Amino acid sequence: MIFLLVIALAPVRISAQQDTTYVKDYSRRITYRTYLSHKFNSLQVHATGAGDDLRYRPNGRINIGVGASLRKFTLNIGVPVPFLNDDNDRKGRTRYLDAQANVYGTRQASNLFLQVFKGYHITSHTKAMLGWEGSTELPYRADLLQYNIGLSSLHILNHRRFSYRAGFNQDAVQLRSQGTWLVGGYLTAYVVRADSSLIPSRSRDQFPATADVRGASYYDLGPMVGYAHTHVMGRKWFATVSGAVGAGGSLQVARYDGPMHELTENRSGVGWHSQFRVALGYNTAQRYVGALFSQEHIGYLQRDGGRFTWDVGVVRVVYAQRFRDRPASVERGTRWLQRKKREVLPVP
Repeated sequence: MIFLLVIALAPVRISAQQDTTYVKDYSRRITYRTYLSHKFNSLQVHATGAGDDLRYRPNGRINIGVGASLRKFTLNIGVPVPFLNDDNDRKGRTRYLDAQANVYGTRQASNLFLQVFKGYHITSHTKAMLGWEGSTELPYRADLLQYNIGLSSLHILNHRRFSYRAGFNQDAVQLRSQGTWLVGGYLTAYVVRADSSLIPSRSRDQFPATADVRGASYYDLGPMVGYAHTHVMGRKWFATVSGAVGAGGSLQVARYDGPMHELTENRSGVGWHSQFRVALGYNTAQRYVGALFSQEHIGYLQRDGGRFTWDVGVVRVVYAQRFRDRPASVERGTRWLQRKKREVLPVP
């Protein structure tokens, strides 16, 4: 079961901050949602010359879930769909912990992620190309472990007339087309380990020497800049597209097999980060029907010109219903939580 509880710490006074001819706030109504979602990640080692890049993916799961939002509180609960996830014979088994939070406020949009995955299959090469043995249809490595943790956050400059929440959090409606510039930054840590080299022996001559590792760690941070735009059609249909890019420094730690023991090499380098979001659908005061996509793509330039990249993201289809009336007990509870929040974090 995947359990996510997000409590945003921004002040609740949203309507006073936004132009109501462009954005209508419904966060004071209870919003119920059902959804299908697929969270994903991959890692890619880039080949030299005409060689094929090597891409690993975990055996991901499609989840079905329900959730609710009121004011700044959102609760989603999801479980895997059994008949859509029965493909271990083809891709192998992946054990994982996957926690991703997309926090969309009035002024700020942030992605937070923590993933631990063990068991990857290769999608870029067939078993015949690699001389691979095993019972799965695709080349499978049960020993490959990766974990990552990170965040990216973007400030919405035109927050009075543009709402991320309308497309991605289902508690507002964008009434008129509008765009905004975005500025922010990112901070990530990524670790990959295996019992032997990440590069299969038959393909090692197609990759730079820095890629022939049994493990690596990457730490990076930097600024980002981007743009987002929502196009509204007939005040009910919408399409939101958002993109941001950034670059900064990175610390890279590589682990090799030595003659007697494991060798470690530390080096600094350049890293880059891109973010892409899309939301499409139908949005009114009563209901929301839409599809969402969010992806973070991170890469590193290595010493001899090699590149290592990875990504993390989510695809979600959502149906949400907003209710005008809410139980008095729920309203009293949310007001109590807001009072306690202001006592701990006073609004300037």
